[in-house]
Amino acid sequence: MKTQRTLIAAGLAALVAPPALAADDVPSVVVTAQSRKQLLQDVPMTMQVLTSRDIDAVGARDLADLNGYIPGLTVDAIEPTQPSVGIRGVQTGDFGIATDSPVGIYVDGVYTGKTGGALMNFVDVQRIEVVKGPQGTLFGRNSAAGAIAITSNEPGKELDAAGRVKLGKFGRANADVMMNLPISDTMAARIVAVRAGSEGWADNTATGKKSGGDKDWATRISLRKDFDAAKVVFAWEHENMEQYGRPAFGVVKNPALPLGGYRGVYDAAYTANFVNPLDAPLANDQQGSEGRRFDGATLRIEAPLTGMTFNSTTAWRRFQTHNLTDNDGGARSDLNLTTQDAKGARSFQQEFKLSGKTAQLDWVGGLSFYRNNEHQVAGAYVTTGTLDMLSRFAGGAPNFARLFGGLAAAGLSGISASSVFPWDETHYSDVRTNSASAYGDTIWHLAPQTNATFGLRYTRDEKRMTWYVPGRVSPQLDDFLNRFGPLAGLNASSFPSNVIFATAGRLASSPVTREKAWTDWSPRLVLDHKLNRDTLLFGSLSRGYQAGGFNVFTPPNPASPTATGRDPSFAPERMTNVEAGAKMALPALNATLNASLFAYKFRNLQDIQLYSVGTLPTYNVVSSDQKAHGLDVDGRIRVSPRVTLFGGFEYIDQTYTRYQRLDAGGTVTLDLGGQPVGTPRLTAMAGVNMNWEAASGRASVNLQGTHATAQRCNSDTAALSCLRTATLKTGTATSKFDLRVGWDSPDARYGVALIVNNLFDQRYVLSLAGQTEQYGAPYSNITPPRTIGIEFRASM
Repeated sequence: MKTQRTLIAAGLAALVAPPALAADDVPSVVVTAQSRKQLLQDVPMTMQVLTSRDIDAVGARDLADLNGYIPGLTVDAIEPTQPSVGIRGVQTGDFGIATDSPVGIYVDGVYTGKTGGALMNFVDVQRIEVVKGPQGTLFGRNSAAGAIAITSNEPGKELDAAGRVKLGKFGRANADVMMNLPISDTMAARIVAVRAGSEGWADNTATGKKSGGDKDWATRISLRKDFDAAKVVFAWEHENMEQYGRPAFGVVKNPALPLGGYRGVYDAAYTANFVNPLDAPLANDQQGSEGRRFDGATLRIEAPLTGMTFNSTTAWRRFQTHNLTDNDGGARSDLNLTTQDAKGARSFQQEFKLSGKTAQLDWVGGLSFYRNNEHQVAGAYVTTGTLDMLSRFAGGAPNFARLFGGLAAAGLSGISASSVFPWDETHYSDVRTNSASAYGDTIWHLAPQTNATFGLRYTRDEKRMTWYVPGRVSPQLDDFLNRFGPLAGLNASSFPSNVIFATAGRLASSPVTREKAWTDWSPRLVLDHKLNRDTLLFGSLSRGYQAGGFNVFTPPNPASPTATGRDPSFAPERMTNVEAGAKMALPALNATLNASLFAYKFRNLQDIQLYSVGTLPTYNVVSSDQKAHGLDVDGRIRVSPRVTLFGGFEYIDQTYTRYQRLDAGGTVTLDLGGQPVGTPRLTAMAGVNMNWEAASGRASVNLQGTHATAQRCNSDTAALSCLRTATLKTGTATSKFDLRVGWDSPDARYGVALIVNNLFDQRYVLSLAGQTEQYGAPYSNITPPRTIGIEFRASM
């Protein structure tokens, strides 16, 4: 607690900013968040920038490693093929292909999607721009809550090469190399390769292997050709990730539980039996595997055109992912659930943009096209013992155990009441997406120090969804029943086709297709005024949009026509945001200070959750409306040429205005209207950067940390997300500190650094959940322990 209070006090006292502001040249950082090249402090938007220096300071490999260093930005990447990104509390837990993330991620202007490239390795990154609030006008679809724009380095005209190796705890071995090759006066190439891997930090006692590790590599080859004032850049990217599945720490270790103690409520008597997963061994009977293969090609053209500038971006993307994970959190024979999520997609994007300037106007307009074909295979692999358990919790009997026990009592050898057979179910789905938009955005110079910005985007989205859910596959069980079932008066056909995908199986035993289209107008209005050379005031009104979609796990009835059958689609998501802020430079103090007040209303936020509608829990789309207001503050102060303080915080109060769950009969079973969504009220970061001459070179220290207050629970999440027992606590305040101590040669051509992540080894149990939560056996993901690494680098 003391370190947490210290961190908050440092952040507030220093009136400080995101880590990018630790660099002395940050006020002159050029950004493109408004589709124009502008100085960061001149952009009338709430945004923060992370430079390559900031990424190196914490040894970050991807966006997940930067979680917390932009207050208000959250990145959940426990499963990197199913990442979840949120800004200002707007974040969903969906992993279906027919919905999208409310935060758009763009790499060199190309939309990455939420699985294929959303969590790629950082490969030669120049900067990361995080823009808060709806960005429907400039960035388009799926940027209702904000946007993240990642810009990589282009080939340059100078011969250059650099390499870096990092070795550390838990078998960590990272390496990257870059080579910039000028081919002629007008042409250059840049080749980058990255490799990262670790053995893992958790010992799985059930398999004898380690979990929590990673292993992937990526490369980019780019070419640049200059034609007088025009340029053409082509890039090819490839990434391959293959690692074990994430560890799932069960908290129910008593063999008599949950069958002997759980009665549908997580009361004190039941949770008193939980163990702390931070102290208990990991025991997953399924080691799991997770992988991603990504390929992408991008062609960018920039050319002058009769007083204007023409830009064209053409991109092709392909990815395949698989995620096989233990979803019971243990190694119990009576509770065995493994899930598979595999996806494949191909997308094509094209954007044409024109921009120009006059004495009065600075304008940009464009056309954008996006096409994506995606396929998903969801598998649930259980045993007859698990199905007996599900039956008991639904008020039924352990049918398989009774059957097998009866046959054993009748003299059938090799079978007993505890015998189990595998039972596999699979759900297939496809979606085709076509999107087109036209937009314009104009900055009107009302006066030398005053601007008005008007923007508008029109978007049309079309989606075509196909579901197919065949019957379960259990050949060993069917063979057994066909041979011995008649002794008990049973046969294989008397058993249900599906249990896990029961509803879907009944409704879509053959492929069924639906399609729908949505349109949207996304405007923005911004007024900004330079109070003086060092102070910018601004106010904005903007709206963001995310396309509608389909509930991938609830197909429509193929026997009913589209007009009368159950409609599995849901409406688009829209956010309206009002903001007022100031950006100030304080030359006398060698400081900057930025602040903004915001308030928004979000309609139709779609989230897929697992809960009971009928007898058994199923995945269902929950639609909600939310509202929030808050404050963003960031800045920096250069105490001396050798010491810079930086940091920032975001305060937010976020609540539901509409949230209801319905049972099979349409009766409201849960109403969270007026209750908190769960977002912590305060997220903050702060740090210090110091440098001095040492050993004929330059030494440096960068210490920075993040802090989030406790999760705000509601009547639905309090039981497990804000649990407080003698041994186990969830939803508590969290903190994390990272340290980098380095030394660079006088010409900065080589250097060495010590990097420590989670410096004080602060560990937390994240919210208890999972597919077996409904049966009294939740599992948890926990934060990794402290890691230490040594980094060596060299360049030409």
